[in-house]
Amino acid sequence: MTTQPITRARRAQGAAPRGRPREFDTVDVLDRASQIFWRQGYHATSIDDLCEATGVLRGSLYGVFGDKHGLLLAAFDHYADGVVARLAERLAAQLPTRESLRDALLHYARVTNAMNGERSCFITNTTLEMQAGDAALRERVESVQRRMTTLLTAAVIRGQAAGEFESSLDEKAVGEFLLCVTQGLRVMSKVVDDDARLEHIVDLALRALG
Repeated sequence: MTTQPITRARRAQGAAPRGRPREFDTVDVLDRASQIFWRQGYHATSIDDLCEATGVLRGSLYGVFGDKHGLLLAAFDHYADGVVARLAERLAAQLPTRESLRDALLHYARVTNAMNGERSCFITNTTLEMQAGDAALRERVESVQRRMTTLLTAAVIRGQAAGEFESSLDEKAVGEFLLCVTQGLRVMSKVVDDDARLEHIVDLALRALG
């Protein structure tokens, strides 16, 4: 996660154009900004929407994050760090690798299902909405995809070493395949409310590993 916006926030705590500086909890602001970007999308979200959602004045947000795009980048980093940490935790569970991997994959579908189809994945939504020339956001999307693929690939290697998965499989290619499965599950579960169908998809994906 990029630390500069948070560091600046903790030093300066943002400043309104007039009056005393507006102090705020940066983590809370990023949580709230993530939620509204997630719900409405980047382009449909105005700076007034963000001020209302975060409870922070426009000048304070601009003073810390630069502009709406800067706040999106910081919110994306904050959210992505949480996603990667939760994936790592699930894959590190004291279970056979196949079970921990299955649990990690199903987690993506169940979380979206719990939202009653309101939203898909913030990372997926932001990726699909990303403009072709947005190099800063593209770099962040690629980074979180690499981090998730690395974790999934490591799980595949552990499974191969334990004899749970076919040893001849290219572990990196399988890691990328599983990343695609996680993102596909997030999209499908937005409209499919049958857990059994989603579990069947996960089981088919794992069957391909041997």
